[in-house]
Amino acid sequence: MPLNFQLPVAATLAGTGLLSLVFRGLSASEQGKIALPIASDAPLESRPDPFDVTSPEDIVDGEPIDEAGFWANAKLRGALLVIAFAVIVSLQTVSLGYSISFSSSAIIATHLLHVSFSVYLSVLAAQSIGKSTIHSHTRRTIHLSALSALAFVLLGFTALFPSNRVSTSILGDGSQPRFMQVVWYVVLGLYASSTFIAVTTPLGPALHFPVSRIYSEKTVAAITNQAMDNVSGVTGASVWDQLLFSYTTKVVMLGNTAESLDIGDLPIVPGTMRATYLFRSMRSTLSTTRLRQFLLWDIRPGSGWELAYRLARVNRTGFIVQMTLASIGAVLYYAPPFFLQQLVKYLETDPERHDRSWGWFYSFGMFVGTASIYLINGQMWSLSTTTLQVGIRVQLNSILFAKTLVRKDVASSSGPSDNKDKDKNITDTASESSEKDDEGDFSSKAQIMTLMTTDVDRVSEFSWHIFTLVDSPIEIIIGTIFLYSLLGSSAFVGLAVTCLFLPLNHFAGKVVVGAQENLMKARDERVALMNEVLGAIRMLKFMAWERNFEKRVLKIREKELKFQKLNYIIEVLWNAIWNASPMIVTLVAFFHFAVIKNQTLTPSVAFTSVAVFSEMKFALNALPETLINMLQVLFPSFLSDALKSIFMRLRLLRFHRSVETLVQSAFQGATVTWPRDRARSGTATTSTVSSASSTPKTKFMLMDLNIVFPKGELSLVCGKLGSGKTLLLLALLGEADLLTGQMLCPQTPPDAIASFVGVVPSPDEWAIDGVCAYVPQSAWLRNASIKGDTLVPTFPLSMLTANFVENILFNLPYVEERYQRTLEVCALVNDLKILEDSDESEIGERGVNLSGGQKARISLARAVYSRASTLFLDDVLSAVDAHTAHHLYFECLKGDLMRGRTVILVSHHVQLCVPGASYIVALENGRVLYKGDRQGFQSSGVIDRLSQSGASDSLVKDEAEARAEQAIKDMPLQTEKDDSKEDGPLSFKMRSEDSSSGAETPVADAEPSPQKKGPRKLVEEETRAVGRIGRSVWETYFKACGRNPYWLMFAVSFLFAAASPVAENGWLSYWSGASQGDRVPRDPMFYIGVYAAITGVGLILTTIRWYILYTGSIHASTVLYKKLLETVLFANIRFHDTVSRGRLLNRFGKDFEGIDSSLSDNFGRSTVNGLSVMTTFITLSIVGGPRFFLVILVIGSLYWNVSKIYGQTSRDMRRLDSVTRSPLYSIYGETISGVTIIRAFGASSKFLRDMLKCVDTNTNPYYWMWGVNRWLSIRFNLLSAVIVGLAAFVSILTPTIDAALAGFILAFASTVTNDILFMVRRFVSLEQSMVALERVKEYSDLEVEPPEFVEPRPPESWPSNGEIECENLVIRYAPELPDVLHNLNFSVKPGEKVGILGRTGSGKSTLALSFFRFVEATEGRIVIDGIDISKIGLTDLRSKLTIIPQDPTILSGTLRSTLDVFEEYQDAEIYEALKRVHLIPSGDDEPQEDSVNVNVFRDLDSPVSEGGENFSTGEKQLLCMARAILKRSKVLVMDEATASVDYATDELISQTIRHEFADSTILTIAHRLRTVIDYNRVMLLEEGCIVEFGSPTVLLSNPDSKFYSLCKATGRSEFAVLKRMAGVS
Repeated sequence: MPLNFQLPVAATLAGTGLLSLVFRGLSASEQGKIALPIASDAPLESRPDPFDVTSPEDIVDGEPIDEAGFWANAKLRGALLVIAFAVIVSLQTVSLGYSISFSSSAIIATHLLHVSFSVYLSVLAAQSIGKSTIHSHTRRTIHLSALSALAFVLLGFTALFPSNRVSTSILGDGSQPRFMQVVWYVVLGLYASSTFIAVTTPLGPALHFPVSRIYSEKTVAAITNQAMDNVSGVTGASVWDQLLFSYTTKVVMLGNTAESLDIGDLPIVPGTMRATYLFRSMRSTLSTTRLRQFLLWDIRPGSGWELAYRLARVNRTGFIVQMTLASIGAVLYYAPPFFLQQLVKYLETDPERHDRSWGWFYSFGMFVGTASIYLINGQMWSLSTTTLQVGIRVQLNSILFAKTLVRKDVASSSGPSDNKDKDKNITDTASESSEKDDEGDFSSKAQIMTLMTTDVDRVSEFSWHIFTLVDSPIEIIIGTIFLYSLLGSSAFVGLAVTCLFLPLNHFAGKVVVGAQENLMKARDERVALMNEVLGAIRMLKFMAWERNFEKRVLKIREKELKFQKLNYIIEVLWNAIWNASPMIVTLVAFFHFAVIKNQTLTPSVAFTSVAVFSEMKFALNALPETLINMLQVLFPSFLSDALKSIFMRLRLLRFHRSVETLVQSAFQGATVTWPRDRARSGTATTSTVSSASSTPKTKFMLMDLNIVFPKGELSLVCGKLGSGKTLLLLALLGEADLLTGQMLCPQTPPDAIASFVGVVPSPDEWAIDGVCAYVPQSAWLRNASIKGDTLVPTFPLSMLTANFVENILFNLPYVEERYQRTLEVCALVNDLKILEDSDESEIGERGVNLSGGQKARISLARAVYSRASTLFLDDVLSAVDAHTAHHLYFECLKGDLMRGRTVILVSHHVQLCVPGASYIVALENGRVLYKGDRQGFQSSGVIDRLSQSGASDSLVKDEAEARAEQAIKDMPLQTEKDDSKEDGPLSFKMRSEDSSSGAETPVADAEPSPQKKGPRKLVEEETRAVGRIGRSVWETYFKACGRNPYWLMFAVSFLFAAASPVAENGWLSYWSGASQGDRVPRDPMFYIGVYAAITGVGLILTTIRWYILYTGSIHASTVLYKKLLETVLFANIRFHDTVSRGRLLNRFGKDFEGIDSSLSDNFGRSTVNGLSVMTTFITLSIVGGPRFFLVILVIGSLYWNVSKIYGQTSRDMRRLDSVTRSPLYSIYGETISGVTIIRAFGASSKFLRDMLKCVDTNTNPYYWMWGVNRWLSIRFNLLSAVIVGLAAFVSILTPTIDAALAGFILAFASTVTNDILFMVRRFVSLEQSMVALERVKEYSDLEVEPPEFVEPRPPESWPSNGEIECENLVIRYAPELPDVLHNLNFSVKPGEKVGILGRTGSGKSTLALSFFRFVEATEGRIVIDGIDISKIGLTDLRSKLTIIPQDPTILSGTLRSTLDVFEEYQDAEIYEALKRVHLIPSGDDEPQEDSVNVNVFRDLDSPVSEGGENFSTGEKQLLCMARAILKRSKVLVMDEATASVDYATDELISQTIRHEFADSTILTIAHRLRTVIDYNRVMLLEEGCIVEFGSPTVLLSNPDSKFYSLCKATGRSEFAVLKRMAGVS
């Protein structure tokens, strides 16, 4: 080795040491300046930010465990390093002294630099012995590891370099004593030892973090085996462990030994990866960072570029490190090809192996170069997939969720035209600026969900690709230089051909973008429709519409799969281009080199050129692909509007409210409307609160409001259907736009609920001024216990259902006396008695296991129990019967718990509420009809316009009379308007052994209850498979792809394609070896021609195999989706009531997206890589002989064991990721739908914190899934590097292997490194993809309802009369549960109208459901027109009957599509039906285009929003009735069909029913006795038995009848009206 080699090494070491010293100095000066980013850096407001939910405890990694032991170990290692470096200094000093006497100045300088470097290392090591912090210890250890490792590597290479020995390199002529050579080797050994000590020194102690701070209570309660050291080992892992990801070994081994992994088994992520930290840092960046110009381009505010800049800014450290690692990796990529060239060239020049030292050096170089690349790439990919991808996903999701909590939403152009109260149209005004175009696409709930669940993932995944922008150009430049050194000008000829492929890549990219955009639109359309179908599944089953909607969904699915197939075809062509480009480039370059230039193609040139061309293939193709991906997420004209849409939702992000506390609610000259666009009013009095509920685009307005609601009193807001009552309440809550005037209203601080934690005030201090509560018309309930969670230890926490939010307590402290009193005044005591778990009973998703009345009263109880001083109640009395309404009014609204609180009540119960109201507001079509006190209201005559005839008489009685009339003998409190759906198919899980008797027993007489078991689960935890993917799952996929002929073609194409690389490399070896052996070289064109033919056939086979694969994939997607859809649509209603919609949508959405897009690709590439590995091993064993076979056997066993361990853990991670994703989707959806209530109660910060815990729960398995992936990759890659090195060593050891054969072997050995890794990784990815199929199969094998059709089918005209016979009917919900209905026997004549009455639990709803066979008869039967309904198909039965349900369900679209779903009726018929239900006044046909607040029901093209939320509940009920009028069935069941309409409209509807359904048999469940008082007969149910059944006139004439008592309970005046209507004198 030349002498000057030692001087550059010494200079490099000294320079690196100097850089280390400077870096440490700069870091020390900056220490103490680093702080957690605080969003309040931007002066948003003077008070603390209520959305700053991050505390200092959240961002610490954890508390140290055995810190003393850690420091003792660190000091011991530091002492060893000091000793090692001190010896090195001594030896280097001796060498320096010796060189001064005998050597040249260059050698003196070399030793002097070595001494300086070792002294610096000694000082650095000595500092680690003293007192230190974790931060400084970490920094010093990293510096020591890097410097000592660099010294060892550089000196090691000089030792291995074969041209000169160390003695001559150092001592020149070799005349110096031999002990200097020994000193040099001792120094090298000491550096090796110090490197080992430094890199294996832990950087920090094991840590513990309280799981309750990062996970929800439900998750914490499920953790059973939490270790003390529960924080990710990356926080304290040594440099060696971080390079090899050994801190993940604990998780990998646990996953391999445990049956399945749970959240508690996984270490907690570091503090900087937690949602609270990431949310806070992102908020800080949003508030302080702007991008106005980039280079010469002006950046438009609101573009995706600005958000991309902010993401890059907040994650700048990660991106800088990523780009640095990518740059280093790009340079090192060509180290293995360089050593390959030198090794083969050595065999060309020395085929007899006279001096094998060079061969060993090049072999070692191949190993080290390959290993170095893998180590660097492992760190880069770990950073990309965990730190950056997970971080960006959490940042965007959390900031979007926070935005949703504060922002008003704007309906899209296809959205609704009003919300809640009335759907009114006016012409668009100039105020609708272009802002709405920006906003319109991102407003509906489904679109917000898509934004949070899909678009955010697309943006975050871009972090995988962005480093290519740095990596690829460097690779291309270095590769070009390398090729020029090999082929000369021929390299440029070959590379010029690549320029021809760039336009193809660009064109293919554009086609991919277009196809992917269409695919995503179709997929979003399908998921949105499925969301609506699943939400309306009860209606679909009632109407027997399953097949119709199955066709509708499958039609969209067919369109989606058409685009998916197009995507696959494009991908096949793209793969062809990908594979063809290096082949053609190589052919052209070799043709020019061998034919045009007439140069000999040697093995060293041939195989190295192929390797370099293959490496450049990735760079040349990845760069345009990355640019396309970047355009896809930045420009809305390409694939996704992701970044733009996300940014549009964040532009006006505000987290504060006015600090002023208002206690009075008032309007002054105000005009309000539904939120219209993103522009905010600048008026100080307008609300700064936002809404994320679905809102209309048309401008129904409340005009000229001058109202002052009295503080501490009850105010009544009344008016006809659609007059604007709900809009008035929401305006007071700040949820509407103020167009003119002023509005004063208290607004709860977003952190109010969070501030009440643990505080138990005295009763006098319970209500707090400025805090509000809101009870909406449609109750918003969570899947939690009725009571809810408590934060005070006086309550038995173990008996609670641990869910995200409580229902009554709503995170407030549990105060026994107040809680029990709340239950009493809200008439919930008797309801809880019939529930087995009482107030511990779990409420299903959307309250499916409760009746409308129960849901309304639980929602009311939440407001009553709250600490609000102002309560906004929207029609809470409509959901209960008259007796319960009296109780709620006098005991609750006028009771002790409401004393001193301001109550603004919207109600149709005018005659009940007026006597106790201090202030009354009457509305009509957006205008104030009356405002003032009750005396003025009673004398104004307005009451006659709001109520039916005779209603005003009831206003004359005083409150004392009304109270007295509540006490009716033998009539316990009837709590329910419809006797609840606890009779329904869910309630059996929450029913006591004798639910009926429990319903009747008064509280005072209740016997002591036996000791209860823990509360039952209604919605069971989502199941998660364990172990390997079951054989049945694989068989399902194979059968879905195709039959035997398909798999035969599949096998043939894949096997032949796998053999093509052997032929290619074999021919290349034969060609290049012609110049080395005794063979006579043939014409180069011959070699080129055969090589071209082989590569061409290989390309064709490769393309065909992908086409066959994707064809089977499309077939499988079609078959599997149809089976799942059919099974879910026809599953028992019990299934839909106990399984959350989020889980189903997860199957139809995310899981099927994986099956469509990833499963086939993973399956195909697993097969390809597996065959490639098998082919390579067989080839190497044949060519290399027994030595290769032995090496392959050993290495293969290592691969097998590592992959087996990895596979189990990775599968569990994927399953855990899927399971933890569903609660996250649920909290998204429930928050979006209930955000108005959340804001009104001041629970925004509480929900944000809960959501962040859900994010952490979901992030953890995803983080470790990638961690385990990296653990496998680095081990496989290092094993692969060993294979390459061993292949090179064996090639040197075996004399029979010439240069051409060595090139052939090493080419295969190089490819096997990637093939083995990707085989295992793809197979595990395949198993992870199969998890999605496993979950789909789980719901594809459900128990379904009885057949749709049973032969012989009933006549087409059935039922023609409507005669009903019920014979000995017995109903129970499960064999082990008691009977609900007991031997019912009754008959209903054709055309008869029967009212069904009874208290809660009496069986009314069960009886109604039995007509539709939602619950099958245990004994007896129901006969309609002579046909036993159990003997006919469900579709024949349900399609011929009609039900108007209590909870009306309408589908989005237009009025026409809602009423005429399948286009069966003429517009005239639809208009007539709307007139019959009085949504259009009779005789009023002409639309009034220019008037304000026009009636939208005149326009059948008026839009209907998701779930019909732009209509009031009453309007939706009337639309359902209009749909029933169009259908005109002979048997009609009405379940509280007019509960939410005003009395005047109710009377008109009753007249319509009598007229339109004069010939139909009607069964009506009602709580308004006026609805059924003129019916032919009424039926009273009690404990599942008929206690009275007869004419209302007859029953009302008997004072001893229960019907008489029920009527008398309504009050003196109402009782008189009922008697008059029944014809009783």
